[in-house]
Amino acid sequence: MKKFSGVVCLLLAFVLGSCNDTCRVEGKMSDIPEETTVYMLRRTGEFTFDTIMQTVMKEGVFQLELPRELWGEQYNLKFGDRRGTVAFFAEQGNIVIEGSGKTIYDADVKGSLENDRWNEYQKLMWRIGAQRNRFMREMASNQEPDSIKRVKYESFSNSLDEKLMHYKDSLAQADATSITALFLYYQSLPLLKYDQIDRILEKFTPQLVDNKYYQEMKVRADLLRKVAPGVNAPDFEVKTVDGGSVKLSSFRGKYLILDFWASWCAPCREETVYIKELYNKYHDAGLEVFSVSLDDKKDAWIKAIEEDGMTWNHGCQLLRGGKNTPVAQLYGIDGIPAIWVIDPEGKILAQGLQREKLVEFCSRLFEGK
Repeated sequence: MKKFSGVVCLLLAFVLGSCNDTCRVEGKMSDIPEETTVYMLRRTGEFTFDTIMQTVMKEGVFQLELPRELWGEQYNLKFGDRRGTVAFFAEQGNIVIEGSGKTIYDADVKGSLENDRWNEYQKLMWRIGAQRNRFMREMASNQEPDSIKRVKYESFSNSLDEKLMHYKDSLAQADATSITALFLYYQSLPLLKYDQIDRILEKFTPQLVDNKYYQEMKVRADLLRKVAPGVNAPDFEVKTVDGGSVKLSSFRGKYLILDFWASWCAPCREETVYIKELYNKYHDAGLEVFSVSLDDKKDAWIKAIEEDGMTWNHGCQLLRGGKNTPVAQLYGIDGIPAIWVIDPEGKILAQGLQREKLVEFCSRLFEGK
């Protein structure tokens, strides 16, 4: 009877252990002898973070207990004011972090499935980085013309991009619940079109629909759908140079290049050369240009217009925030220049064309006119 009771106790302990509803992060960092605050950070923007939790590390040892509502995301650990952070995924189990205060970024994170996957991805990135450096050294020492080098570099770079995409796709195919795979796609979000995002989200199980990365990708896809070729361009109103206001819809009846730019954006100023060529050539045939600046200082905005000879229509909200201003958010702008071509009825014909491709597209619109 005693033997049977012992078996029952062991089974009960196993069941209770398997239902352990915790995420424990245990860390050991050498070369940080002093008492140090450890900050757990969540990325909120390109260069911004929020502190979610913090604890004190003593003699190089620290521990954090993460509630379930924080699971399913990647966080960064920062040690006092030292440079470098350690990234880890929060999930059920015991996550062990070991490293050195001298090379924080090189810490070892293990103990859970998604962190093991992240480690494998980091190793792949190191190998690709080494390949890229080796290739660049070879190019620097070879005497071929720069034009040939550029073609070779583009081909080489494309092959590395394909290797990374294959890694993401294979990871998602192997496990449709993988947060690591979802996060890797999420990192490329600014570069993706709505149909690409749709196809990516289809790879994952419905149990991830409430995940932060899944939700942000879906919101992004739905936004981009509203400013894609074939739909009517969303209307908005901005200030004009003379202190008045102008709506996008006021340009109906004309073909329109909608150009988002800023005085401080060098690529935007370079793009102006091509837009000016089109405006001078086709304005009399029915082409208008509406350049909407993301500047927040009126003097800088007007000065750039005058310097670049931008003799067409202009508007600006004169608000701080750049891509986070209302008009930029309306069009899902993640970088400038951002250009749309709109027909006389207000329907979007093209998006994202620049330089020679923009000139070629608009020239076709006015063939024979």
